[in-house]
Amino acid sequence: MAHMNFRRRRGVVALALAGLLSTQALAQNADTILRNGKIYTVDKAFSAVQAVAIKDGRFVAVGDDASVMKEAGAQTRVIDLGGRTVVPGLIDSHLHQSFAATNLPAVQLLDARSIADVQKLIGERAKQTPAGEWVVASSGWHESLLKEGRLPTRYELDEVAPNNPVLIPRGGHVVTINTKALELAGVTKDTKNPPGGVIVRDPVNGEATGVLLEAAAYFARRVGPKPPATERFTELMKQQMKVLHSLGIVSVLEPGIGEANFALYEKLRASGDLTVRTHMLYRAMTPDEVRKGLAFKGFKNDDMLRFDGFKFPLDGGIEGARLYEPYRIVPGEQPDKDYRGVLLLPPGGEDEWVESLKLVADAGLQAQTHAVGDETIDVIVRAYGRAASKKQIGDLRWSIMHIFLPTDAAVAKIADMGILTTAQDHPILLGHNQRRWWGDERAAYAIPIRKLLDAKIMVGGGSDGPVVPFDPFQSMWWMVTRMTLNGYALGLEQAITIREALTLYTINNAIVLGVEKDRGSIEKGKLADLVVLSQDLLGVASEKIRDTRAMMTMVGGRIVFQEGM
Repeated sequence: MAHMNFRRRRGVVALALAGLLSTQALAQNADTILRNGKIYTVDKAFSAVQAVAIKDGRFVAVGDDASVMKEAGAQTRVIDLGGRTVVPGLIDSHLHQSFAATNLPAVQLLDARSIADVQKLIGERAKQTPAGEWVVASSGWHESLLKEGRLPTRYELDEVAPNNPVLIPRGGHVVTINTKALELAGVTKDTKNPPGGVIVRDPVNGEATGVLLEAAAYFARRVGPKPPATERFTELMKQQMKVLHSLGIVSVLEPGIGEANFALYEKLRASGDLTVRTHMLYRAMTPDEVRKGLAFKGFKNDDMLRFDGFKFPLDGGIEGARLYEPYRIVPGEQPDKDYRGVLLLPPGGEDEWVESLKLVADAGLQAQTHAVGDETIDVIVRAYGRAASKKQIGDLRWSIMHIFLPTDAAVAKIADMGILTTAQDHPILLGHNQRRWWGDERAAYAIPIRKLLDAKIMVGGGSDGPVVPFDPFQSMWWMVTRMTLNGYALGLEQAITIREALTLYTINNAIVLGVEKDRGSIEKGKLADLVVLSQDLLGVASEKIRDTRAMMTMVGGRIVFQEGM
């Protein structure tokens, strides 16, 4: 009897052990498998595989269909890609996500092709807007797309919106406004240009035309419409993140925000509504501003939200970049033969800025600095070297944003010092003004990605949206073709391959953001961020790159966008 009980107990134990092992095996099965695809991993070998398995938000297998399907279990969701192309989830290392959100309800002008088109769109919105309230346009357009090739004046806007102040930003450095807005801003014929800014004036009567450049744009912005209330802002952010996911974008860097935006992002994270992995840079210039931003050093960083460091805006855009050689004279816009743009150092000059940078270096945080002009880039290289003399700049991930016009000497120093760079597709819209304000030679050279890569400089890719449209496939199209939306190419010798462009938007950006161990490529153990494409991005003719569309986007193994499959 005792012998039988022992055998019975042994059987029960065996069954229990088998059940436990079965449960463990089931627990180890993948949550999701994508198979039968052409998956560019963007790993060191730039491998192409058929399938991936995902468990708990990370890739657990990457390879051929047969090997990856071994990870399948009864509860595994299997997605047949039908031969479609997959790439790592795209990262934009310079996208003003919250600014883009507030742009959503603004008047969209990107399809306007004449002043009359602009007037029609502004007039339609004015009819729906109570008298005295602002009519605001989105910044993501350019006057070069208009047949007149210029911004509308105050008088042209007055014709269609006589009872409303009108604000039309173009990018981040230029606005045009109507008479009511000029009155609210206190800009008159006698108002002097502010330091670092230009009030464009009628050459005949000296009156302001409504166009305000660089620091002068602040006259309008300080009296313009207030940011939306928190609840409305939150909803706009949710909409904006959906737009980004529809473009295959899974992560962005917010380049230069303040306390209010930090609070908004924390709220989105806490509620589970933050679906775009977001990196934040605090906007600063003076040591006191840096000290204020350092209050966020203890910010709780995770895979969805991170505080990386500081953004320093050191010069203007196309119309305000600090250049060694003077700008061209542009009739009605830029009349000064000696004009060389603006250098936006703090009151104490370069020494004071170096003090700011030292605070950032001592905190072990990232510095990224806006630079368009050649002189500006030289100032940055020199200041970075002074500030980080006791630390390795590459370890701190210090970067130069935009990097339009680096000199040969600057390129050599950037490479030697390990400074990182980020490049965006501004010329697709801004090329027109690059030519008018700088001349063809400087316009063509601007953003020399080929030269930077050949010098072994790390380059991340992005858009600067909504300053220009943030479609990553349009940006990659520009990188490969150097084509503008005006139909001509600028600087074909600086073109790169589509494989390189994809690398800029994936693993290179992960390196710039310091997260390459977890993101930027499809490899076992990394976060399962990916996008399924409408066409083989690496196999189509270069002119068709911008026709690529996202069909499905995944963030951490979760589908956040799906259309057409």
